[in-house]
Amino acid sequence: MNTPTLNTRRLTLRKFNENDLEAFYDIFSDKEVNQFLPWFPLKNLDEAKSFYQERYASIYQKKQRYAYAIC
Repeated sequence: MNTPTLNTRRLTLRKFNENDLEAFYDIFSDKEVNQFLPWFPLKNLDEAKSFYQERYASIYQKKQRYAYAIC
């Protein structure tokens, strides 16, 4: 299984899921955050969902590597 959930007393690392899309959009639509990333800021939640599906959901299906949400 790729990307197992890891828990400590103060931190949880887990897979991204569609419940994270609003926070995902908030981060990836911020021009300052994206200044040093290789993609352009996301313009709306539909773009965030597409980005999530292409970059994260597909990784989880293929079980090729880890990709964590920090909670």
